[in-house]
Formats: sequence, C-alpha cells, structure tokens
Amino acid sequence: MANTSRQSQPAEHPFKTIRKIMTSAQETGLYPRVMLLYGAEEYLVSWACRYITGCVVKPAVASIDLTRLSEESVNASEIMSACETLPFMSKRKLVIVDADPLFSSAKDEDGAGKKLSDYIPRIPDTTMLVLVCTKPNKTRALYKAAAKSGLVFDFTPLDDATLKGWIQKRLASAGKTADPVMLLNFAKASGYGEKDSTYSLYNLENDLNKVVALSAGKEISRQELFRIYSAPAQTNAFTLIDSAFSGSKEAAYRILADSIDLQQASKQMGVILGFIGLLCSQLEIMVETAERRAEGQDLAFIAKETGINEYRLRKAASAAAKRTVPQLRADLDAAYQMEKDIKNGVMDARLCIELFIAGL
Repeated sequence: MANTSRQSQPAEHPFKTIRKIMTSAQETGLYPRVMLLYGAEEYLVSWACRYITGCVVKPAVASIDLTRLSEESVNASEIMSACETLPFMSKRKLVIVDADPLFSSAKDEDGAGKKLSDYIPRIPDTTMLVLVCTKPNKTRALYKAAAKSGLVFDFTPLDDATLKGWIQKRLASAGKTADPVMLLNFAKASGYGEKDSTYSLYNLENDLNKVVALSAGKEISRQELFRIYSAPAQTNAFTLIDSAFSGSKEAAYRILADSIDLQQASKQMGVILGFIGLLCSQLEIMVETAERRAEGQDLAFIAKETGINEYRLRKAASAAAKRTVPQLRADLDAAYQMEKDIKNGVMDARLCIELFIAGL
C-alpha cells in the first residue's frame, strides 16, 4: 500500500489534522507507516497516541497488536523487531515509541538513531510506527527520515477558536455551560499559550474540573470560574494596560475586578495599592523601552542594559507601540498621581483606579 507523506507542518493544528488522516485511512485502508509527534502541548500528544490506537488496534487484541516502548527500553533492534511483527486481528501492528533519547541533541553513541533512520523507508505496510518526543533535533538523520517517509506534527498550543471548542466540549460532558468569551479570557489570563508559561491543557483541565465541582447550577458564572484563578498579579497588570491601550476598556475593568473583588474586604486596600505599584512598574518599563527604541536600541541590547527579561520587554514594546513616548510619560504621571491621591485619602481607591483606566 502507498505510504502517506508530508514533509512540512500543515496549516491547521495537528489536533484536527490527525482526525482527518485517521478517518480517511479507515475508509481507504491507506494508513501512514510513520508518524513523529512532538511539541509543547504534551496533553495533545498523549491524546493523539490514544486516538490513533483507538483507530488502528482492536481492544481485544491490544496486548498482541500494540507495542509501547518506553525511554528505558528504547533500542533500534527492539523497535525494528516489533515493526516486523504482523498484526493478529487489528488493521495494523501499532508500535509507539517514547523516543526522546533517539531525537536528543546528544551524540548518537550506539548508532541507534542511524540504524532506525535507515530502517524507516523499509517499514512494512502492515505496521504503523509512532515516534513520540519532546523536542527533536531536526539535524539528526532520524528526524529527516521521519519527515521524508512519514508525517511530522508539532503540537503547539491551540488557537483561540479551537481552544474555546475544547473547553466547551469538556464542560458539556459534565452537563455545564459557560460564556465562551469568558472561558477564553480565563485560559489566556492563566497563561495558556504564553511563550514563558508552563500553563498547559493539563493545568486547564484540572482547573475546569475544580470549577465544575464548585459550580452550583448548570451555567458557570464568572465568579465561580475566577474563584480558582491564580494568575500572577504582574500578568494582570500588564494585560489591563494592554487592553486599555487597545481600546478594550471593558476588558480592562474585568481584569481589575478579577484581581480585587474575590479578595476579602479587609485585604482589598492592600491588594489595590499593590496592583497600582505593578501598574506603575509596567508603565515604567514601557516608557524606558519606547525611549530606548526611539534611540535605535534593539530589545536584546535593552535587556542586557536593564536586566529585564527580553520576552517581557518584547511584550512591553508591543503595548508601548500603541502610544507615543509623550503619551506614555503622561500615563505614568497619572499612575503616580493616582497612587498619591489614594494614599492621601483624596478619593475612594476603587473609583480612583477606574477613572485611571478610563483615562488611558
């Protein structure tokens, strides 16, 4: 049978593409012989392995027709031996390999990667080999062989539309509903999809399970959802400013409410003052970044000079680009004045910060 081949990452997310590939394979009988699955979203890599198994292997004979090799038992001879075994009753013999050692950047001391790369073009039509790793070294012969003879999928975080659908499906299975925009805001505010964030679908699924358990009715309220919210206040402060700068004042007010309203009344003043301090800090970074960029300095140089994380600077530069340097300085002066007015009792703290947001 012909072998499906794709050397480049498809435009749509692998989460969707693999469903289409396996549906087509079940209809035509043309299954890919090799797949390489990797990426930041380990939840979806695990899902893909389960989904492929369900499409290929009959549960009654899984002990015969499915071979799963862990990192500890990975060697070329064992993998090739498993691939040469004919399926008993399933559509294919499925071999899933946790292959981090084979794709790592370390030297291929025992030659296992090279042996397997030479074998991949000769894998029998009766076998489907699925290689799983965290982050492959794309210069290795094994990666090139997998890309040439099979399908390679990088499981990046879900895009917004797919993420909303993923969340809603899980809530629906628990008999719950919620506003989709609110759900997406919750995921993004928690750090999902951020480059330096470790918040993944595993974390999001755990949080959804918590809110389902705490929710009283069928529809989850904003208060119930954000009761478990624990994103860093620094992230909230930046997102508030960026939302206001982008013209989304309503979103900025929601972030303010999420940061303050769920706190105990006795602690709210301290929370507000701390939050204002973070707002001032974020604006200070934006002002300095904008001033230095105007002088021709790049972000790498600014990061080295200031000691500020380059990723944080990149976000600050993006937000600051929505304002001129004089406007940013005026915003920072307004933040300083707001802090002074609150501490001197000139105006109610909550009203003062809301007026500040309105003026951004």
